Amino acid sequence: MRRFEFRLQRVLQWQQKLCRIEEDQFRMRQSELAQTERKLAQLGAQCAAIEQEFSARPALAPGELSALAAFRKRSVADARILEQERRNRLAALDAQREKLLSARRRLEVIEKLRERAVAEYTREADRELEALSHESYLSTWLSRR
Repeated sequence: MRRFEFRLQRVLQWQQKLCRIEEDQFRMRQSELAQTERKLAQLGAQCAAIEQEFSARPALAPGELSALAAFRKRSVADARILEQERRNRLAALDAQREKLLSARRRLEVIEKLRERAVAEYTREADRELEALSHESYLSTWLSRR
């Protein structure tokens, strides 16, 4: 009885490798998005802290007011940049998710083909074993007669 050999084994291994690469890329995109969201949160916390510090003061000097205005202007610009970066990274994550799902679907198709090949091999092996046992039984029966 020959041993099982899947003809598309190299294709299966290649597709598994591609799927791992796509999963790594997906995790990297998730990490980038999380990093951008952390930057946004830090900027928001920093702005809130400075606003609170300035609002706690009883009187502000003209220089402090212009510094606060410049800070607010810069904070708004930074927030816009980070928000655009967040949208871009979210779009990249969605695109990578689609690539990953596509790679997984291709891998599933090849794995199903392998399962079918294993099932067919098992059926053939069972038939061969059954035929061999019949032959053995008949030869034993004939030799006893």
